[in-house]
Amino acid sequence: MKERCPAMHARALPFSPSSPPHLQRKHAVLLVAGVLVLHLWLLTGSPLWFNPAPGEPLHPKAMLTRQIEVASPRAAQVPTTKTPPIAKPAPTQNTEAPSMASESGKPLKFDDFGHDLAAPLSLPVRSAEAVDLPPFKRAGTEGLTEVTSFIAPDSALLKYKVEGQAKGLNYWASAELNWHQDGKTYEARLEVSAFLLGSRVQVSKGSLGPEGLMPTRFGDKSRNELAAHFQRDKGIISFSANSPNAPLLTGAQDRLSVVLQISSLLAADPTRFPAGTMLSFQTVSQREAEVWQFLVEKDELLQLPFGEINAIKLNRKPRRDFDQHIELWFAPTLGYLPVRLRITNANGDFVDQLLSKAEKPSS
Repeated sequence: MKERCPAMHARALPFSPSSPPHLQRKHAVLLVAGVLVLHLWLLTGSPLWFNPAPGEPLHPKAMLTRQIEVASPRAAQVPTTKTPPIAKPAPTQNTEAPSMASESGKPLKFDDFGHDLAAPLSLPVRSAEAVDLPPFKRAGTEGLTEVTSFIAPDSALLKYKVEGQAKGLNYWASAELNWHQDGKTYEARLEVSAFLLGSRVQVSKGSLGPEGLMPTRFGDKSRNELAAHFQRDKGIISFSANSPNAPLLTGAQDRLSVVLQISSLLAADPTRFPAGTMLSFQTVSQREAEVWQFLVEKDELLQLPFGEINAIKLNRKPRRDFDQHIELWFAPTLGYLPVRLRITNANGDFVDQLLSKAEKPSS
């Protein structure tokens, strides 16, 4: 048994000393080459048949690792509903057109033109003391014109030709101003009448005193009469239209007497009111009281139905939306009586009152 063991051991070792030397060297070289190839394959991580494209260098690929992350639970998603777009309403036809067409077939009344023929449109009531006054040269203190002297015009009957436009319609009318004063009291009556339209009458009554014309009552009538009362003992102006009372300021006038008050001031001392002077008066309508301001302008030569005549022009320009533009002309040769009155509304409608005849009243 002891003799067989060395023989078995010799067969287990291929490179036994009994092998020829050249075979031993060949086996060793093959073994080393195999180990190198195995290490290269493990290091590059590439298969042995990887063959790069022609002209492309061989780059060993790095070993890649991945890390698996557990996603955090998502919040529950609420399904959103899309709101359908709001449909725009189709343009509606003007429903007022039929009513306007029906009204156009109605006969016109004098009230359709009355605001234009006689006085500015009614505006919201406000205190005359709070009115802002532009920086013009003024004849008086506190913005209101003081009466230092006046000469009331002699009684007269003035007739006018009236031309105008209202609601897109041209019209013609006649007007008559009957002015009467006896040195203590006065009465002014303006009537505007048009064929088939009727008439409108404004009447101012009062006394002549230290403030010039001092009205006590002003009435305006087309179908019904509305009036303003100057309560000097109480210092207020009251209205039959149930408008709030207004404070009575010094030199207050109504919308008719203010024209003749200017006549009286110009007649007394025209040099006191050169061009550029502003005259300011608290002016009362049948519904409200506010301050009217008149700017004295240059003299003009007018061509009227009465004839050619020189006149001083005063201008009340609009200061607010919907204010009316009022232009007045006074003739020195007729005692500074008004020979022309033009009122223009914000919408372009107007009335132009032109003197056609001047005479003394019958009584």
